[in-house]
Amino acid sequence: MCTFTRAHGKLIRGRAIPDLAQVQTVLEEMATERGVGETWRFHTSEGLRLALASRPPDERLVRPEALVDLPQMGPTLHAALKRAGMLAPLRPRLVPFWMSADVGNCRECLAWTNERDQRCASCQNWAIGRPTGPCHRCGRKLPLRDDHRRSCVLLIAETEYDVDGILLDGGDQLWFGGPFALHLICTRAREGGLYGRRRLQIKRREAVAASRAARPVSVHLARPGQLELFHLARDWNRLDERRLPALTPAAKEVLDGFVTHIRARGWTMQALGPSIRTLRVLLAYLGGEAPLLEEDVRLLARRSCFSGARVINYWRPTGRLGPNHRANAYLARARRAADDAPGSFRPLVHRWIDVLCGQASQPSWPLAPSTVSSHVRLAAPVLCAWCADGVIDLRAITREDIGAALQPKRGQAASSLATALRSLFRALKRERLIFRDPARGVSTTSAVTLPGPLPDDRLRGTLDRMPSVRHQLTFVLAAVHALSGHDQRHLLLDDLDLSRGTLLVRRRDKPVHTLYLDDLTFRLARRWRAERHRRWPTSTNPYLLVTVCTAVDDTHPAVSPQAITKSLRRLGLQVGRLRMDRILDEAKHTADPVHLIRLFGLSPYTARQYVRAAHPYGGGPSPL
Repeated sequence: MCTFTRAHGKLIRGRAIPDLAQVQTVLEEMATERGVGETWRFHTSEGLRLALASRPPDERLVRPEALVDLPQMGPTLHAALKRAGMLAPLRPRLVPFWMSADVGNCRECLAWTNERDQRCASCQNWAIGRPTGPCHRCGRKLPLRDDHRRSCVLLIAETEYDVDGILLDGGDQLWFGGPFALHLICTRAREGGLYGRRRLQIKRREAVAASRAARPVSVHLARPGQLELFHLARDWNRLDERRLPALTPAAKEVLDGFVTHIRARGWTMQALGPSIRTLRVLLAYLGGEAPLLEEDVRLLARRSCFSGARVINYWRPTGRLGPNHRANAYLARARRAADDAPGSFRPLVHRWIDVLCGQASQPSWPLAPSTVSSHVRLAAPVLCAWCADGVIDLRAITREDIGAALQPKRGQAASSLATALRSLFRALKRERLIFRDPARGVSTTSAVTLPGPLPDDRLRGTLDRMPSVRHQLTFVLAAVHALSGHDQRHLLLDDLDLSRGTLLVRRRDKPVHTLYLDDLTFRLARRWRAERHRRWPTSTNPYLLVTVCTAVDDTHPAVSPQAITKSLRRLGLQVGRLRMDRILDEAKHTADPVHLIRLFGLSPYTARQYVRAAHPYGGGPSPL
């Protein structure tokens, strides 16, 4: 049943309709009796066409119920059809009229409301603030959200995961209105797409579980103890998460253990969803019996909505994480430079790199990969020049050859090259590949920069402009206690003793230095420790200074240098300059280097340098 409009009459104005002329004759008689004009004739003619066109194909008479849907002139056409003998008798009603007047379906969602309103309350609320347009699913022109009307949104939300088989073919399932109506569990501020926050999450989980159970196991499962012919990095760019293989029982156990680990640490499942997704994909394709390669975790974590840091931290302590075959970029650059060296020097340069990395025959402290790459890069042109001069063995290099290589260089460039050459020959001498070290004792002339103070206006009000307690503490440790960024990064939480007001500074190959905290440092340290415990109560990181990332990292890393220097750089300051200014200020009040050694833990040479900078004339008057 629908309501006709004048637009419907316009569409059938030129159509040939049976019995139209017979009833129009009766209408002309009624017009003559009533003395009406052309307007009355036009409207009755339009209504008559609609009434006759609404008849079923197998019926000749017009039902009285059809006249209710006409836009106008319903009583007049009722009388005309009755006079012409074209009106069907009124069928008996099963329900009294007074009990069913204006009661039925909602005209928008078609839900049985059993109310007198033409639209249910849900559809009225739905229309508030929403544009009207044709629905992309059914074509009806109604208020839309994401191009769909309310009933279509409900049907899609109900049948998106059709676990119960309620989806109809060629039609839609209707429902009751009022208190029994379906509702979308969503708010206007957080609708989030066509389906909102899905009403039937249990259905969704059941459908996903059934779909995953029906999938086959991956054919690429890694077997324990299986050897590889050659290493080849996997390409995860064409990964389709919708068709993941089924998890093996061992893989399910590993995934459940990871989820339990997350909950035990107090982390939210929403925040670590990318980590769970990463481990699920790896276990689905590779299984949980054999160790996972760290390279696979990092390659998969490059994709959007994936994260591998927590997965690596969870697997590494268990001993089930394979080594990372991807080399450090600096070391790879150094190895390439060694491969490009002259043929006779090539194995010696590789052995030099092994010594710098602590992988030679004798144990040693490894240097930073960036330092190794810098040394090899500086020495490579000199080695090529010696080979061009006819030198085929580094044992033939003399002190004069090294001096000639340093001759064109000046300043810092000469000093850096001399350091690289000394490192090369010292390493080869230690590995017994050469008889003597020609670079031993080679020195360059360079200007010694004495430390200088900072202007007083640079430090005024700096503490108040620091964004957090941690940044204020790092500023005070540098400006008051002259701690470098490296020292601050490696301060231990257990070395902070607030009962005694002391903080221990542990440096490699040096005695433990004790700081006696002043009132300001003591208050900031106490506030930071309280904030650290409040924000990360389950953190096991041993360092005093932590960030959001390092506090929950199971590998317990120290904070990055940027965590200390970033806030200072915004104010135009540096940790090194603050430390230098503090030591120099103390040196101006005393010419005793032993006092500086005890107060700041300096080496004797560094302490003398600061005393010399503070008292350039030995405490006497200026010669000028």
